[in-house]
Amino acid sequence: MDARETTWADGVELIDEVAHDEEEPFSTVVVTPTMQGWTLVVGPYFGLSYPQQTVHVTDLCRKLSAHFGKAQLFFHSEQNDGEAWLIAERGRILRRWISENPELALGEPFGVERRLLDAYGITGKPEDLAPDSDLAGDWAATWGDCWATTVAEENSVDPTKAAADTGSISGMLVAVAPPFE
Repeated sequence: MDARETTWADGVELIDEVAHDEEEPFSTVVVTPTMQGWTLVVGPYFGLSYPQQTVHVTDLCRKLSAHFGKAQLFFHSEQNDGEAWLIAERGRILRRWISENPELALGEPFGVERRLLDAYGITGKPEDLAPDSDLAGDWAATWGDCWATTVAEENSVDPTKAAADTGSISGMLVAVAPPFE
């Protein structure tokens, strides 16, 4: 795999371009140095919210968790395009939530998601709510309290707040991920 070094600022800008510019290769990813024990691979390549990729990305996360013990994927949109997370441990998907496609959810809500559901009196899963119900509307309005970054921070690392373990943000790489089979 070809890889080149980049800075944090250039990596963030590149991933934004890839996500919003049809000219950029969708498979471009940025790999961070270790951050609080996690190595982050960032890019729309891992986008759960792209239906054509959901099955492939879920399977990749499951396989990575079987190999490494844990693997997680998160999508947070600063432009209100939705929130998504996928949390796997030991080869098993614990939770997949995609706010724009609740019908694709897997597993049981836990952690901050479960606490917030409980606070709204939702005893089941958000994907089981009638989409036009007041309860579903109330839940959707809470996403500011249950962003993917919040779920990430609770379960691993919030990349918007974490620093590299090395005390430096050098060593970032840009690479092209292999195509899904």
